[in-house]
Amino acid sequence: MKKKGIVTGIIVTAVLLLFLSVFSVLYYTGLSGIRSYGRSTVGIRVACVGDSITYGYGVKNWPERNYPAVLQDLLGPEYIVNNYGVSGYAVQKDSNKPYVSRKEYRSSLEFDPDIVIFMLGSNDSKPANWKGKEKFRKDYISLIESYRDSLIILCTPPKAFPADETETSFHIQPGVVDEIAETVRETAAELRLPLLDINAITSAHPEWYVSDSVHLNADGAAALARQIEKELRALL
Repeated sequence: MKKKGIVTGIIVTAVLLLFLSVFSVLYYTGLSGIRSYGRSTVGIRVACVGDSITYGYGVKNWPERNYPAVLQDLLGPEYIVNNYGVSGYAVQKDSNKPYVSRKEYRSSLEFDPDIVIFMLGSNDSKPANWKGKEKFRKDYISLIESYRDSLIILCTPPKAFPADETETSFHIQPGVVDEIAETVRETAAELRLPLLDINAITSAHPEWYVSDSVHLNADGAAALARQIEKELRALL
């Protein structure tokens, strides 16, 4: 009986250690989906709204090197930077995963941000989601207007590589991503909102990407954070 208890204990311990090992790998490579928000209520509130690129999918040492975390370090304690990126989600309301359906969207509104860094669109390029520029533009404007009391900085979605293919990892279509980027540029001009052309910036830096050619690596995330910090310093 005692021997059976020892064997059971060994099995339970082994399973627990395996779980912790797998969890650690997922967490530190940005694949877990887990997040935490700053507890302070004093400071300039910055909401980073986006998809897996904002969340930091695939970024090694994710807790410290996803772009909102790097941006927090760059901006300092006067700011509270929260990461509301959700992997796989899109602008369009009839997409397979609309951002407005997520609790992170509702949390970002409840955060009552002073500044919103808005970077969505890559997942809208998927064949099952893409309904054309006008449909995207309509839902895009509807979504950003829900943050009407905030300073909104629009970001074009990053370049998808390889650009000469019609479809890449996760069914992202590079040509459609570029079309979406152009729509974001037009919308920023129309609504007179600040624009960061991340698509143009990343187009010259394929080395900023992980092997799937869609998501930014830690160097790319850091470069993105520096661009956003520069834009914020210029605006404020």
